[in-house]
Amino acid sequence: MTIKKNGAEFSDDDVIRSVKNGNSANYEVIINRYKSRIVNFVYRMIGDYDESQNISQEVFFQIYRKIGRYKENNTFQSFIYTIARNITLNYLKKMNRVTFFSKLSEKGEGESIQAGDVTPDEKMEKDEREKILNLGLKNLIVNQRLALIMKIYLGFSYKKIAEVTGWSQPKIETLISRGKVNLINYVRLQEKGGKGV
Repeated sequence: MTIKKNGAEFSDDDVIRSVKNGNSANYEVIINRYKSRIVNFVYRMIGDYDESQNISQEVFFQIYRKIGRYKENNTFQSFIYTIARNITLNYLKKMNRVTFFSKLSEKGEGESIQAGDVTPDEKMEKDEREKILNLGLKNLIVNQRLALIMKIYLGFSYKKIAEVTGWSQPKIETLISRGKVNLINYVRLQEKGGKGV
């Protein structure tokens, strides 16, 4: 479902305005635009696809409930990711587990490696490296993981990350820098046969 005006697709703010004006069915446009992105964001934070679907439903429910608070200024993406971030972090605290699968360990979003792309030895080596990388990512503190996922996977600017998290740019830069260093050190240590940090 898309809403168009003079042949052009409505912006998020246009759609939200129509929902606020009583056209609640138009909220489906927002769900369709953001569902896969929110599911992927949550999945990369928690590592459980089924649970990420449930959390994403909660995200969209909370967005609908809080839609009246949204100030229309073309920052809806920050608004939606702030809610997704908060709900996901609450889930992680509740479950007391932190798992994260990075863009770095994948060929691309939604792509899988075809059998003919790599030799069996290359696949085994890649699988082992991904396992090490995922363990390293799992050991990062949540804020480092969150900063890295927003910068590397979502491609957010520092300004956008600041809008979502409320962090200052120096804090974001520090979290990303330390997260990368910690991850690289972990991977190197594991490749040398160490036990990790």
